[in-house]
Amino acid sequence: MNIVFSVLILIGIAAVITGFLTDEKRTWANILLNNYYFISLSMGALLFYSLQFITNSGWSAVLQRVPQALGGFLPVGAVLMLLMFFGLPQVYEWAHHGITETDKLIAHKSPFLNVPFFMIRMVVYFVLFLSVGFMLRKYAKLQDKNSDLKYYERSRYYAQVYIFVGAIFFSFASKDWIMTIDSHWYSTMFGFRNMIYSMYYGTAAIILVILFVRSQGYLKEIKEAHFHDLGRYLFRFSIVWGYLWFMQFLIIWYANIPELTVYYQPRFLGEWQIIFYAELFLNFVIPFIVMMSDDVGKKPKVLLTISIMLLIGLWLNIYMQIMPGAYGPMIFGFTELGIFLGYAGLFMGIVFFALSKVPLIPKNHPYLEESLHHHI
Repeated sequence: MNIVFSVLILIGIAAVITGFLTDEKRTWANILLNNYYFISLSMGALLFYSLQFITNSGWSAVLQRVPQALGGFLPVGAVLMLLMFFGLPQVYEWAHHGITETDKLIAHKSPFLNVPFFMIRMVVYFVLFLSVGFMLRKYAKLQDKNSDLKYYERSRYYAQVYIFVGAIFFSFASKDWIMTIDSHWYSTMFGFRNMIYSMYYGTAAIILVILFVRSQGYLKEIKEAHFHDLGRYLFRFSIVWGYLWFMQFLIIWYANIPELTVYYQPRFLGEWQIIFYAELFLNFVIPFIVMMSDDVGKKPKVLLTISIMLLIGLWLNIYMQIMPGAYGPMIFGFTELGIFLGYAGLFMGIVFFALSKVPLIPKNHPYLEESLHHHI
């Protein structure tokens, strides 16, 4: 597997180099896209992990190493996102030198939308995510070595903190990193929507990792009942996805305020229209219809198919959030595919390395027996 990951990373490096030589603006937009894509999966997985603690969910104890491992990409994602400093003017209109002299709206927003403050906020976000995430990993490891319940209680405490930090500050980060690309547009729902989306797709990533690990002969303790509950997560998140997608679109469309409708005009009526509807079907219509059935939704092959489809849907969703404003025309080629493959190789390498360094089944977890005997 290491060879596969290395090859993918090399393809990504080649795509970045080629991209910078041919179209720097497009390359920076794709770097942002893939940074945000995989950070979203990590954040969503850790939010899922934290949710299990604050709800005292016993069924998921046996699979908690997987969302922990998915969260392992965050430190690397932080470094890669900080490198966006060198490409801000290529992606964000408000970062252009002298723009405040010709654009009154951006000038009005300049106390918030300026490069130094933007980077300071980015550092603050990652310091919060990584510091609390470190504490979650620390007490999970300590719990493996000691049966004292105080370690579980500390994990539960930091899970509560992470839910708060993640929900609030990843919403802010989404507004900063993605929404401000279209600097003349805003949505009060945007940050919250993307934060909720991260949990939806993070759950899909958890399912895919579990299915792969089980195919290699591990985590056989995860039974049909666990897949049933994971499928229920996907079904419920699909409803929330559809609601938030429709409400943001409906409110902006119905209000018919030019500075708001300008965001949807190219996406809904222009060349991006095919992706506009494709992501709706991939992220909501198909998962909602398929996962509605308990009998169908708990089958591993169905979960595998839906989860892969959702990760494609996430890429399309972020692609359409970023590219119309950051680049303009709809385009797909080696730059898009190669950079994604490079990030995917790096992400998967980090995740499976993290899984290899800890017992796949948590030790001394107070709900482990309940999870092992979980049934429908």
